[in-house]
Amino acid sequence: MAHDDNLAGYAFLGFFGGLYIFFKGFRQYRNYLLIADTPEIPIRSVPMGFVQVYGNAQGEKTIPSPVSHTPCFAYKVVIDRWQTRSGNEGAGWRHHRTDVDGVEFYLADATGKVLVDARAADLDLPQTARCEAGQGASAATGVAASQEELLQYVTQADAHWAGGLFERGLKFAGPLPDSAKEQQRQALMGVFQHTPGSPEFLRGMMTMVAPKMQQHLETLGPQSDPKHEEARQMMLQALQHPPGSPEFLEGVRHVEEMAGAPGATHKFDAILQAATGDPEASSHLFNAAAGRYRFTEYCLVPAAYNISGTCVENPHPKDVNDRNMIVKGANEKEFLISCKTEKQVESGLRKRAVGMIVGGAALSVICLAILLAKLGLL
Repeated sequence: MAHDDNLAGYAFLGFFGGLYIFFKGFRQYRNYLLIADTPEIPIRSVPMGFVQVYGNAQGEKTIPSPVSHTPCFAYKVVIDRWQTRSGNEGAGWRHHRTDVDGVEFYLADATGKVLVDARAADLDLPQTARCEAGQGASAATGVAASQEELLQYVTQADAHWAGGLFERGLKFAGPLPDSAKEQQRQALMGVFQHTPGSPEFLRGMMTMVAPKMQQHLETLGPQSDPKHEEARQMMLQALQHPPGSPEFLEGVRHVEEMAGAPGATHKFDAILQAATGDPEASSHLFNAAAGRYRFTEYCLVPAAYNISGTCVENPHPKDVNDRNMIVKGANEKEFLISCKTEKQVESGLRKRAVGMIVGGAALSVICLAILLAKLGLL
Protein backbone atom coordinates (compact mmCIF):
# COMPACT_ATOMS: atom_id res chain seq x y z
CA MET A 1 0.00 0.00 0.00
CA ALA A 2 2.81 2.40 0.92
CA HIS A 3 4.56 1.55 -2.35
CA ASP A 4 1.39 2.38 -4.31
CA ASP A 5 1.05 5.70 -2.49
CA ASN A 6 4.66 6.58 -3.30
CA LEU A 7 4.12 5.68 -6.95
CA ALA A 8 1.04 7.91 -7.13
CA GLY A 9 2.97 10.76 -5.50
CA TYR A 10 5.85 10.43 -7.94
CA ALA A 11 3.38 10.28 -10.84
CA PHE A 12 1.69 13.47 -9.63
CA LEU A 13 5.02 15.29 -9.43
CA GLY A 14 6.13 13.83 -12.74
CA PHE A 15 2.98 15.06 -14.50
CA PHE A 16 3.55 18.70 -13.52
CA GLY A 17 7.30 18.36 -14.02
CA GLY A 18 6.65 17.12 -17.54
CA LEU A 19 4.37 20.09 -18.24
CA TYR A 20 7.08 22.45 -17.04
CA ILE A 21 9.68 20.83 -19.31
CA PHE A 22 7.18 20.82 -22.21
CA PHE A 23 6.48 24.57 -22.05
CA LYS A 24 10.12 25.37 -21.33
CA GLY A 25 10.96 23.48 -24.52
CA PHE A 26 8.77 25.86 -26.51
CA ARG A 27 10.61 28.79 -24.97
CA GLN A 28 13.88 27.13 -25.90
CA TYR A 29 12.58 26.68 -29.45
CA ARG A 30 11.76 30.39 -29.59
CA ASN A 31 15.35 31.14 -28.60
CA TYR A 32 16.55 28.82 -31.37
CA LEU A 33 14.42 30.67 -33.93
CA LEU A 34 15.70 34.02 -32.64
CA ILE A 35 19.33 32.99 -33.11
CA ALA A 36 18.66 31.19 -36.42
CA ASP A 37 16.96 34.30 -37.81
CA THR A 38 19.77 36.61 -36.65
CA PRO A 39 22.66 36.49 -39.13
CA GLU A 40 26.22 36.64 -37.89
CA ILE A 41 27.69 40.07 -38.73
CA PRO A 42 31.08 41.81 -38.44
CA ILE A 43 31.65 43.47 -35.09
CA ARG A 44 32.12 46.89 -36.69
CA SER A 45 28.55 46.71 -38.06
CA VAL A 46 26.69 45.68 -34.89
CA PRO A 47 23.45 47.69 -34.40
CA MET A 48 21.55 48.27 -31.17
CA GLY A 49 19.41 45.24 -30.28
CA PHE A 50 19.86 41.50 -30.57
CA VAL A 51 23.01 40.51 -32.50
CA GLN A 52 25.19 37.50 -33.26
CA VAL A 53 28.96 37.98 -33.60
CA TYR A 54 32.05 35.79 -33.79
CA GLY A 55 35.57 36.69 -32.72
CA ASN A 56 38.41 36.22 -30.26
CA ALA A 57 38.10 37.02 -26.55
CA GLN A 58 40.78 39.37 -25.28
CA GLY A 59 41.34 41.70 -22.36
CA GLU A 60 43.80 42.80 -19.70
CA LYS A 61 41.74 41.84 -16.63
CA THR A 62 41.09 38.21 -15.70
CA ILE A 63 39.96 36.34 -12.59
CA PRO A 64 41.20 32.96 -11.28
CA SER A 65 38.66 30.17 -11.61
CA PRO A 66 37.67 28.59 -8.26
CA VAL A 67 38.71 25.00 -9.03
CA SER A 68 41.74 25.02 -11.34
CA HIS A 69 42.75 28.66 -10.67
CA THR A 70 42.84 29.23 -14.44
CA PRO A 71 43.10 32.95 -15.38
CA CYS A 72 39.87 33.54 -17.31
CA PHE A 73 37.29 36.14 -18.29
CA ALA A 74 34.40 34.07 -16.91
CA TYR A 75 33.74 30.67 -15.40
CA LYS A 76 30.88 28.31 -14.69
CA VAL A 77 31.12 25.69 -11.95
CA VAL A 78 28.45 23.00 -11.57
CA ILE A 79 28.40 21.77 -7.96
CA ASP A 80 26.83 18.39 -7.18
CA ARG A 81 26.34 16.98 -3.69
CA TRP A 82 26.44 13.32 -2.70
CA GLN A 83 23.20 12.45 -0.95
CA THR A 84 22.09 9.21 0.69
CA ARG A 85 18.88 7.99 2.23
CA SER A 86 18.23 5.48 5.01
CA GLY A 87 20.06 2.23 4.39
CA ASN A 88 22.15 3.88 1.63
CA GLU A 89 19.13 3.52 -0.69
CA GLY A 90 18.95 6.01 -3.52
CA ALA A 91 22.49 7.27 -2.96
CA GLY A 92 23.91 9.42 -5.75
CA TRP A 93 24.95 12.84 -6.98
CA ARG A 94 22.32 15.57 -6.99
CA HIS A 95 22.70 19.09 -8.33
CA HIS A 96 23.43 21.58 -5.58
CA ARG A 97 24.34 24.86 -7.31
CA THR A 98 25.62 26.34 -10.57
CA ASP A 99 27.89 29.32 -9.96
CA VAL A 100 28.77 31.76 -12.75
CA ASP A 101 30.96 34.84 -12.52
CA GLY A 102 33.31 36.88 -14.68
CA VAL A 103 34.68 40.22 -15.75
CA GLU A 104 34.16 42.37 -18.82
CA PHE A 105 36.26 41.50 -21.88
CA TYR A 106 36.44 42.39 -25.56
CA LEU A 107 35.44 40.22 -28.50
CA ALA A 108 37.51 41.19 -31.54
CA ASP A 109 37.49 40.30 -35.23
CA ALA A 110 39.22 41.80 -38.29
CA THR A 111 36.79 44.77 -38.31
CA GLY A 112 36.88 45.88 -34.68
CA LYS A 113 36.02 44.91 -31.12
CA VAL A 114 33.06 45.12 -28.75
CA LEU A 115 32.86 44.97 -24.94
CA VAL A 116 31.09 41.93 -23.43
CA ASP A 117 29.69 41.59 -19.89
CA ALA A 118 29.49 37.80 -19.50
CA ARG A 119 28.19 37.62 -15.93
CA ALA A 120 24.58 36.89 -16.93
CA ALA A 121 25.42 34.76 -19.99
CA ASP A 122 24.66 31.10 -20.62
CA LEU A 123 28.15 29.66 -21.04
CA ASP A 124 28.60 26.76 -23.50
CA LEU A 125 32.29 26.03 -22.94
CA PRO A 126 34.65 23.02 -22.84
CA GLN A 127 35.27 21.42 -19.44
CA THR A 128 38.52 22.53 -17.80
CA ALA A 129 38.49 20.58 -14.53
CA ARG A 130 36.56 18.08 -12.43
CA CYS A 131 37.21 16.93 -8.88
CA GLU A 132 35.65 16.00 -5.55
CA ALA A 133 36.03 17.28 -2.01
CA GLY A 134 34.60 16.54 1.41
CA GLN A 135 33.68 13.44 3.36
CA GLY A 136 34.60 10.25 1.52
CA ALA A 137 36.64 12.05 -1.15
CA SER A 138 40.37 11.64 -1.69
CA ALA A 139 42.56 14.17 0.13
CA ALA A 140 44.28 15.00 -3.17
CA THR A 141 41.96 17.01 -5.41
CA GLY A 142 44.09 16.83 -8.56
CA VAL A 143 43.55 20.57 -9.17
CA ALA A 144 45.06 23.81 -7.87
CA ALA A 145 42.39 24.31 -5.19
CA SER A 146 42.76 22.37 -1.93
CA GLN A 147 40.03 20.46 -0.10
CA GLU A 148 39.54 23.37 2.30
CA GLU A 149 39.34 25.93 -0.51
CA LEU A 150 36.77 23.89 -2.43
CA LEU A 151 34.54 23.43 0.62
CA GLN A 152 34.80 27.16 1.39
CA TYR A 153 33.91 27.84 -2.24
CA VAL A 154 30.63 25.90 -1.81
CA THR A 155 29.63 28.38 0.92
CA GLN A 156 30.70 31.30 -1.26
CA ALA A 157 28.64 29.96 -4.19
CA ASP A 158 25.62 29.69 -1.89
CA ALA A 159 26.17 33.31 -0.81
CA HIS A 160 26.47 34.35 -4.47
CA TRP A 161 23.15 32.62 -5.22
CA ALA A 162 21.46 34.32 -2.25
CA GLY A 163 22.88 37.67 -3.36
CA GLY A 164 21.41 37.10 -6.82
CA LEU A 165 17.98 36.50 -5.28
CA PHE A 166 18.33 39.72 -3.27
CA GLU A 167 19.32 41.66 -6.41
CA ARG A 168 16.31 40.30 -8.33
CA GLY A 169 14.09 41.27 -5.41
CA LEU A 170 15.41 44.83 -5.58
CA LYS A 171 14.73 44.93 -9.33
CA PHE A 172 11.21 43.56 -8.79
CA ALA A 173 10.52 46.32 -6.26
CA GLY A 174 10.98 48.82 -9.08
CA PRO A 175 11.70 52.56 -8.69
CA LEU A 176 10.78 53.93 -5.27
CA PRO A 177 8.96 57.29 -4.87
CA ASP A 178 11.40 58.43 -2.18
CA SER A 179 14.53 59.67 -4.00
CA ALA A 180 16.86 58.81 -1.10
CA LYS A 181 15.54 55.25 -0.85
CA GLU A 182 15.67 54.86 -4.64
CA GLN A 183 19.30 55.95 -4.62
CA GLN A 184 20.02 53.39 -1.93
CA ARG A 185 18.20 50.68 -3.94
CA GLN A 186 20.28 51.46 -7.02
CA ALA A 187 23.48 51.35 -4.96
CA LEU A 188 22.55 47.98 -3.45
CA MET A 189 21.74 46.57 -6.89
CA GLY A 190 25.18 47.67 -8.04
CA VAL A 191 26.87 46.01 -5.05
CA PHE A 192 25.05 42.69 -5.45
CA GLN A 193 26.05 42.43 -9.10
CA HIS A 194 29.42 41.32 -7.71
CA THR A 195 30.26 38.07 -5.97
CA PRO A 196 30.04 38.25 -2.14
CA GLY A 197 33.59 38.40 -0.80
CA SER A 198 35.01 40.00 -3.95
CA PRO A 199 36.90 43.33 -3.64
CA GLU A 200 34.15 45.12 -5.60
CA PHE A 201 31.44 43.75 -3.29
CA LEU A 202 33.31 44.63 -0.10
CA ARG A 203 34.24 48.14 -1.27
CA GLY A 204 30.65 48.70 -2.37
CA MET A 205 29.31 47.72 1.05
CA MET A 206 31.89 49.93 2.75
CA THR A 207 30.85 52.86 0.56
CA MET A 208 27.21 52.41 1.59
CA VAL A 209 27.94 52.01 5.30
CA ALA A 210 30.53 54.82 5.61
CA PRO A 211 28.12 57.83 5.69
CA LYS A 212 25.95 56.29 8.42
CA MET A 213 29.04 55.31 10.40
CA GLN A 214 30.40 58.85 10.19
CA GLN A 215 27.06 60.31 11.26
CA HIS A 216 26.92 57.91 14.22
CA LEU A 217 30.45 58.80 15.36
CA GLU A 218 29.75 62.53 15.10
CA THR A 219 26.51 62.11 17.05
CA LEU A 220 28.35 60.29 19.86
CA GLY A 221 30.56 63.29 20.49
CA PRO A 222 33.77 63.29 22.56
CA GLN A 223 34.26 60.22 24.77
CA SER A 224 35.33 60.39 28.41
CA ASP A 225 37.70 57.45 27.96
CA PRO A 226 40.85 58.80 26.21
CA LYS A 227 41.42 55.49 24.38
CA HIS A 228 37.86 55.42 23.03
CA GLU A 229 38.11 59.07 21.98
CA GLU A 230 41.39 58.41 20.18
CA ALA A 231 39.74 55.51 18.31
CA ARG A 232 36.75 57.71 17.41
CA GLN A 233 38.97 60.47 16.05
CA MET A 234 41.07 57.97 14.11
CA MET A 235 37.95 56.45 12.55
CA LEU A 236 36.61 59.88 11.60
CA GLN A 237 39.94 60.62 9.97
CA ALA A 238 39.82 57.32 8.05
CA LEU A 239 36.32 58.19 6.80
CA GLN A 240 37.72 61.29 5.11
CA HIS A 241 39.26 58.94 2.51
CA PRO A 242 37.28 56.99 -0.11
CA PRO A 243 35.99 53.69 1.35
CA GLY A 244 38.20 50.84 0.15
CA SER A 245 41.21 53.10 -0.47
CA PRO A 246 44.56 52.12 1.14
CA GLU A 247 44.33 55.10 3.52
CA PHE A 248 40.80 54.15 4.59
CA LEU A 249 41.68 50.47 5.12
CA GLU A 250 44.84 51.29 7.05
CA GLY A 251 42.93 53.67 9.33
CA VAL A 252 40.21 51.09 9.99
CA ARG A 253 42.87 48.47 10.73
CA HIS A 254 44.47 50.69 13.39
CA VAL A 255 41.09 51.39 14.99
CA GLU A 256 40.29 47.67 15.12
CA GLU A 257 43.66 46.93 16.72
CA MET A 258 42.98 49.56 19.38
CA ALA A 259 39.40 48.57 20.17
CA GLY A 260 39.40 44.81 19.45
CA ALA A 261 40.22 42.04 21.89
CA PRO A 262 43.49 40.13 21.33
CA GLY A 263 43.04 37.44 18.67
CA ALA A 264 39.61 38.75 17.63
CA THR A 265 40.73 40.57 14.47
CA HIS A 266 41.53 37.58 12.22
CA LYS A 267 38.23 37.67 10.35
CA PHE A 268 38.27 41.47 10.14
CA ASP A 269 41.82 41.39 8.76
CA ALA A 270 40.64 38.93 6.11
CA ILE A 271 37.89 41.38 5.10
CA LEU A 272 40.37 44.24 4.79
CA GLN A 273 42.83 42.12 2.80
CA ALA A 274 40.06 40.87 0.51
CA ALA A 275 38.99 44.47 -0.13
CA THR A 276 42.49 45.19 -1.44
CA GLY A 277 42.10 42.39 -4.02
CA ASP A 278 43.84 39.50 -2.23
CA PRO A 279 42.07 36.34 -3.59
CA GLU A 280 43.49 34.13 -0.83
CA ALA A 281 42.00 36.39 1.84
CA SER A 282 38.58 36.22 0.14
CA SER A 283 38.40 32.46 0.65
CA HIS A 284 38.91 32.87 4.42
CA LEU A 285 35.69 34.90 4.69
CA PHE A 286 33.58 31.75 4.26
CA ASN A 287 33.33 28.66 6.45
CA ALA A 288 33.87 25.26 4.88
CA ALA A 289 30.70 23.41 3.86
CA ALA A 290 29.93 19.99 5.33
CA GLY A 291 29.36 16.98 3.09
CA ARG A 292 30.80 15.54 -0.11
CA TYR A 293 30.79 17.61 -3.30
CA ARG A 294 31.75 17.24 -6.94
CA PHE A 295 32.89 20.24 -8.99
CA THR A 296 32.79 20.53 -12.79
CA GLU A 297 34.41 23.70 -14.10
CA TYR A 298 34.18 25.50 -17.45
CA CYS A 299 36.36 28.54 -18.23
CA LEU A 300 36.12 31.33 -20.81
CA VAL A 301 39.76 31.94 -21.80
CA PRO A 302 41.34 33.83 -24.73
CA ALA A 303 39.95 31.90 -27.73
CA ALA A 304 37.33 32.17 -30.49
CA TYR A 305 33.65 32.36 -29.45
CA ASN A 306 30.21 32.80 -30.95
CA ILE A 307 28.15 35.30 -28.94
CA SER A 308 24.40 35.94 -29.23
CA GLY A 309 23.14 38.78 -27.05
CA THR A 310 21.79 42.32 -26.91
CA CYS A 311 23.96 45.22 -28.01
CA VAL A 312 23.55 48.37 -25.89
CA GLU A 313 25.47 51.60 -25.43
CA ASN A 314 28.66 51.23 -23.40
CA PRO A 315 28.19 53.44 -20.30
CA HIS A 316 31.97 53.89 -19.87
CA PRO A 317 33.60 54.03 -23.33
CA LYS A 318 37.38 54.40 -23.54
CA ASP A 319 37.32 55.97 -27.01
CA VAL A 320 35.08 56.47 -30.07
CA ASN A 321 35.58 52.82 -31.07
CA ASP A 322 34.33 51.56 -27.70
CA ARG A 323 30.72 52.71 -27.79
CA ASN A 324 28.93 49.32 -27.83
CA MET A 325 28.53 46.57 -25.28
CA ILE A 326 26.87 43.12 -25.45
CA VAL A 327 24.80 42.12 -22.41
CA LYS A 328 21.70 40.17 -21.45
CA GLY A 329 18.79 42.19 -22.80
CA ALA A 330 15.72 43.38 -20.94
CA ASN A 331 13.37 42.14 -23.68
CA GLU A 332 15.37 39.48 -25.54
CA LYS A 333 16.87 37.59 -22.61
CA GLU A 334 18.79 35.07 -24.73
CA PHE A 335 22.50 35.59 -24.06
CA LEU A 336 24.74 32.74 -25.16
CA ILE A 337 28.53 32.51 -25.32
CA SER A 338 29.67 29.34 -27.07
CA CYS A 339 32.94 27.92 -28.33
CA LYS A 340 30.99 26.26 -31.18
CA THR A 341 30.33 27.55 -34.67
CA GLU A 342 27.09 29.24 -35.68
CA LYS A 343 25.66 26.07 -37.24
CA GLN A 344 26.68 23.93 -34.25
CA VAL A 345 25.00 26.39 -31.87
CA GLU A 346 21.76 26.38 -33.87
CA SER A 347 21.76 22.59 -34.21
CA GLY A 348 22.33 22.13 -30.47
CA LEU A 349 19.53 24.55 -29.53
CA ARG A 350 17.11 22.91 -31.93
CA LYS A 351 17.84 19.39 -30.64
CA ARG A 352 17.56 20.56 -27.04
CA ALA A 353 14.23 22.28 -27.66
CA VAL A 354 12.72 19.31 -29.51
CA GLY A 355 14.00 16.92 -26.84
CA MET A 356 12.41 18.98 -24.07
CA ILE A 357 9.08 19.26 -25.89
CA VAL A 358 8.87 15.55 -26.73
CA GLY A 359 10.33 14.39 -23.41
CA GLY A 360 8.13 16.67 -21.32
CA ALA A 361 4.99 15.61 -23.20
CA ALA A 362 5.88 11.91 -22.88
CA LEU A 363 6.57 12.24 -19.14
CA SER A 364 3.26 14.04 -18.53
CA VAL A 365 1.25 11.48 -20.56
CA ILE A 366 2.85 8.49 -18.81
CA CYS A 367 2.39 9.99 -15.34
CA LEU A 368 -1.21 10.95 -16.14
CA ALA A 369 -1.90 7.38 -17.27
CA ILE A 370 -0.51 6.06 -13.98
CA LEU A 371 -2.69 8.45 -11.97
CA LEU A 372 -5.82 7.56 -13.93
CA ALA A 373 -5.05 3.85 -13.48
CA LYS A 374 -4.69 4.34 -9.72
CA LEU A 375 -8.06 6.11 -9.65
CA GLY A 376 -9.67 3.31 -11.66
CA LEU A 377 -10.45 5.63 -14.58
CA LEU A 378 -8.29 3.82 -17.09
